[in-house]
This record gives sequence, C-alpha cells and structure tokens, in this order.
Amino acid sequence: MSNPLARVAVVAMVSLFTSAVQAQSDCGPDRPPCDEPHDGPGCLQPQCCELVCKNDAFCCEVVWDETCVEQAGELCGDVYCPDLGGCLEIHDTGGCLDETCCELVRMHDPFCGYGTWDEICVAEAESWCAGTFECPIVPPPGARAEGEPCYERFNDGCGGGAIEINAETIACGEFIYGKTTTRVPRDVDWFRIPDTRDGPVVVRLQTEFPARMLIVTGSCEGPISVLDRRPVDPCSSDEWVFDLPDGEYHLVVESGADGRSLRSGLPCDEIDPKNPPDDDEEPLPRTYGLHYLLELSCTAVPCPGDLNGDRIVDGVDLGLLFAAWGDCTGVCPADLDGDGTVDGQDLGGLFVGWGDCP
Repeated sequence: MSNPLARVAVVAMVSLFTSAVQAQSDCGPDRPPCDEPHDGPGCLQPQCCELVCKNDAFCCEVVWDETCVEQAGELCGDVYCPDLGGCLEIHDTGGCLDETCCELVRMHDPFCGYGTWDEICVAEAESWCAGTFECPIVPPPGARAEGEPCYERFNDGCGGGAIEINAETIACGEFIYGKTTTRVPRDVDWFRIPDTRDGPVVVRLQTEFPARMLIVTGSCEGPISVLDRRPVDPCSSDEWVFDLPDGEYHLVVESGADGRSLRSGLPCDEIDPKNPPDDDEEPLPRTYGLHYLLELSCTAVPCPGDLNGDRIVDGVDLGLLFAAWGDCTGVCPADLDGDGTVDGQDLGGLFVGWGDCP
C-alpha cells in the first residue's frame, strides 16, 4: 500500500481500534527484518522499528510496506541489532539475533554490524558475551604508571608520521599500569624490550578490555614486522614466554581480538583541556574498563617445549609444534634447538620436557 492518501485513511480508521491492534504492533525478534516489506506491522529491530513508527504510525498499526522500508533506510543507518542469524554462527549479514550480545560485539568491532558476521565475530561473541564486564585492576606496590593521558599519543610507535619509534622503556622485572583507548587516532602503547636478557622473555598481561600483545621489529622508515601476536580476553590475564635472537624489539599493547584490531567501544574517560566537550554532550557508551597491568620478566627458568606459555608441556604444545613443522620464519618458539627448522630433533626435545615446567 504505497498510496499516501490511502495510508492516511487507513491510519484514521485504525486509530479507532488501537487497543485491538496493540498486541500486533510490538517490535522485536519475532518479526521479519526492517529492510523487507512484509504482511503485518512492526519489524525485527526494536530501535529501528520504533524510529520508523514514531515517524509513521501506519508501519506499526497496519503493515510494514515499501514506504516503511524506505523510512528504515533513511532513519536506521547505524542500527544493526538484532538481526537474523545466531551470534555463534557465521552468516553473510551483519548482526545477530541476541540483541545484547550483538550490540556488545558491534560496539567494539563495527564490521560485525555493517559487514558480515564472520568467524572473528563468532569468536568475539563466544569470548565476550558470557564474560564479566567490571574487573578494576589494582596495581601492586611499585608498579609504574604509563603516564600517557588517553587524549595524547606519546608512545604510539610510528604513529602520526614519526621518524623514529616513540616508545617507553620497560625494564626486566617491572610492572606498568597503563591505559588504552580507541579514541581517534587509536591508542597503541609501545615498550622497548631490553637488549640484555638473562633468559627467555616472559610477558604477563592482565586487562580490563579485549587486548592484544604484539612483538614487532623494524624502524619507522620501514618495514615494521609483526613477529607474533597474542590476544587476551577482557577481565583475564595471560602469560607469554618466548626467546628472541639479538636485535631491537618492541612489545605493543593494543585493543584487539584474535584477527582484528578494535577501533571503537573504548572511549577516553579524561577531558582534553585543548578540546573539552560541550556542556550538553553525552559521553560515549563504554562496557569495559580501560586499564591493563603489564609485567616483563627476563630471567624465567627455561622450559623447552612449553610453546603456549602455560608452564606445562602437553598435547597442546605438541599440536603447536606440528603446526609449525618445517622451515622457520621470524620468531619460532617451536624450533627448540635453534637450527631454523622445526623437525624431529625438536619433537624429541619436546618429549624430554613433557609435564610441568620447573
């Protein structure tokens, strides 16, 4: 029904029977998508449905026709949740049926809204949607504050067209209490790993938000090479053990997941004196905290074969060794004898260290 006069007439008649049709005017997951005309009122996405129906009551009192679809396209450009498809299932459209989970994932990874709900979105839903949101970190005595306000960029590597890498130093045995946000430009914290190390490097990261650790080498003149990366779920901690050959390396902490950097969802909670917000400006929503606690140790007892850093040599490490079988490139923890190839010698070394690490 696309005739405007006919629509007005129908709305006038239906208004006499508002109570009779009220039960049919609800918006929600039992309705078809808002971008498809269909019999009956309302549509799948509550936010979009309410926006359209506030503008045109016909859409929630009579039928969701082509005109309602056109209005949805104009009014609902940033409304993606909920949408068809399970949150734990890959599908070719953005969003998923669980509105809360969909909004949480989309807030931090916008591609999962405007793009497709891919394997990374599924992994994010699995990790985040059943997790804890509030887990303030209490730094231990002696921890050093990162010292960078979240509206500044003092230690973001080669960001901002830097000629030399901007990074903080981190000493062996030191704790750093830092903060990372997605304020544009995105905050990425770089720390230079000491040249002198008495053993494998052990990095421990406790984080309030979805985070990633990266080991990088190179210069701002290029290239910058990412040797390895490791995600850490929000409200959790992880330990990463690796050996580094001679050279200059940096440890990077950023907001991210396994497969994608995060560029939204973690707004700065400090006021930039050079660019203060308007008095009536609402703060951006945020689910997770912004802090992390980073510890670097360079004197760990070597544990050959513990490839995932959990201080146990077991079937998980065996699987990682077979996955790395062959010639090494970059950092290669499975190359236990350091000959540049993961082969039978390394397999034997892994079995020698089988069990709990010393």
